[in-house]
Amino acid sequence: MTGLAVESIEVAYGNITALHGVSLAVEDGTICAIVGANGAGKTTTLNAICGLRTLRAGRVLLGGRDISGVPAHDLVPMGLVQVPEGRRVFSRLTVRENLGMGAFRRKEGKAELAADLDRVLEIFPRLKERLGQTAGTLSGGEQQMLAMGRALMSAPKTLLMDEPSMGLAPMFVDQLFDTIVTINKLGVTVLLVEQNAVMALEIAQMAYVLQSGQIVLSGPGPELIDTEAVREAYLG
Repeated sequence: MTGLAVESIEVAYGNITALHGVSLAVEDGTICAIVGANGAGKTTTLNAICGLRTLRAGRVLLGGRDISGVPAHDLVPMGLVQVPEGRRVFSRLTVRENLGMGAFRRKEGKAELAADLDRVLEIFPRLKERLGQTAGTLSGGEQQMLAMGRALMSAPKTLLMDEPSMGLAPMFVDQLFDTIVTINKLGVTVLLVEQNAVMALEIAQMAYVLQSGQIVLSGPGPELIDTEAVREAYLG
């Protein structure tokens, strides 16, 4: 079942059109990847889905409901959450406080929130060791874990991830992708934008290739790796 659908969206920055009729579908319970060169429109697509960019045309559906124009902060209680590019943790707050901010819009009781915190710390044991540490003193890899953990504390049904491996040491990258798969196995649908195209395509049941604001190719992620045109243009 399609949980998230993007239908012919257009986004412009002034007189410059960034997205030209982009359409994609993300099935519930899957990992879907968007790959493409720098400037192709990947982040703009995620921001348009999340209500951070105004649509000039088209619409976005979440669970069959038209969410076009819904403010980003109102999408979080609906289960649509983004882990932004650059992590954007609250650097002066502790790890525990950052994770608590992820649950800010939730209405459940303390017991359920505590159980979810335990689950996040099980996924990211490094964070458990640093709960009282300020986020700004963490390494880049640890901050990425925190950004992902904070998003999970929002209880997402669909998680959008924007360039999660950017700037990370190689030792963290394999661990990061393993964690994305783990999160997906917990029942969270993942839409992943990633410069590390090979690794993204390897774990994606469905993938889309963006070029100059248009979808130029789509299909199961592993199959796209073997497409010569994609390899030459996007994978090097």
